Amino acid sequence: MADDLAQRADRMLNLWSDLAMRHVALGGACACGTGGVSLRLEDFELDIVGYLEDAGLRCGVVEVVDFFHALQKAGAQDQPLRRLLYDAQQDQLPGAVAEWLLPRIERTLTSFSELHGSGSRN
Repeated sequence: MADDLAQRADRMLNLWSDLAMRHVALGGACACGTGGVSLRLEDFELDIVGYLEDAGLRCGVVEVVDFFHALQKAGAQDQPLRRLLYDAQQDQLPGAVAEWLLPRIERTLTSFSELHGSGSRN
C-alpha cells in the first residue's frame, strides 16, 4: 500500500512540476488597451494547500485533523504542495493522511491539467 501511495505521489509531483510553470490568463484585453493579467499555476499553490487544509480540518478523520493542526503550528513553508507530495513520495506522511490527501490532490491537479491543456496524465 505504501508503494502505491508513493507512486501516486510521484506522479502528482511530476504533474505539479509540469503544471506549475504554465501560465493562466485572467481577463482579456479591452478597448482601453489594458491587457489581461497572466499568472503561473504555481501562484495557486498556497490556495490549493489552503483548500486541502480547510477540508482536512473539517473531515472528521482524527489523524488528518491532527496532521493539519500540526502543519498550522509549524508555520508557512516554501512550496507547501511540493512538500506534501515529496513527504508522501518518501513515505513520511501517516498512512491515513496520505490515503485521504492524495486522491484530493489528484483530482485538483488533474482538473488543472485538463483545464490548461495537457490532459490527464494518469
